[in-house]
Amino acid sequence: MNTRTTHVALLLNLWLCIGAVLMLVITILAVGIPFSTIGIGLLLPALAVYFIYVEDRRQTSPEDRINNTYRTALVEQFNKPLFYTSLTAVSIYQTLTLFFAIKQSSISYVLIAVLVAQLPLIFIYTYDYSKRYPVIDSSYVAITWAVLILFPVFLSTPQQITPSTVGMFVSWFLIVFAGVESRNISDVAGDDEVDRTTVASILGPNLTKYLVWILKLSALFIIYALGGLLPTLLTVLYLLYLRFFRRITQAITPSRKYHAGDQISSRNYKS
Repeated sequence: MNTRTTHVALLLNLWLCIGAVLMLVITILAVGIPFSTIGIGLLLPALAVYFIYVEDRRQTSPEDRINNTYRTALVEQFNKPLFYTSLTAVSIYQTLTLFFAIKQSSISYVLIAVLVAQLPLIFIYTYDYSKRYPVIDSSYVAITWAVLILFPVFLSTPQQITPSTVGMFVSWFLIVFAGVESRNISDVAGDDEVDRTTVASILGPNLTKYLVWILKLSALFIIYALGGLLPTLLTVLYLLYLRFFRRITQAITPSRKYHAGDQISSRNYKS
């Protein structure tokens, strides 16, 4: 695998696919569901996240050309293979959803499952609209992630909605919301250029950092109250995993701005 291919995987945040599976594992442990009941359903969050992140990156926005110039150049270079792999991922996701849904005797259950399975597609085509509103933007991302993580639990196991599942939904919402705003801190300048307002640009870097810590600590407290020490430690590991890969992506991201027609080469970009 050459340097540019590696950079595509890193800068498109495809490592979040593994993170999504870890989130589901933590949820299973905290709620107390046997792993044997979920089976291949463990793959569902990874497939959905892959599709969402690839398609979101392929739909280049004005702020992407300012805040993520190198990534935009890579996406445009590898556009066709990215399209085919995301199409494969969403196809498998829909197939697995139908596989689990038809095992249920209720037609209404099947219909609900199929409808919820369209969330990745709905998100892709509506996310740009949500960017017009600072809190709705981050909330939309957080709700989508929380649903994608909890969906396999209800789809492939007998689990019903309980205080534990609601608590895990809230926990993931808080963590993802905090993560979005944490990233928005570094994008404030570019967002201002395209008149995009975020919570980070409203509060400023320092207050946003405090908000991020409060939200993450609140989520850890909920997870500890629900599942005890093991899922809490795994959540800390998950957060460290995110931090590690974000540091890597920052290290390989050049400061030079991208212009249409620029060629990607080792002379122009840091590796």
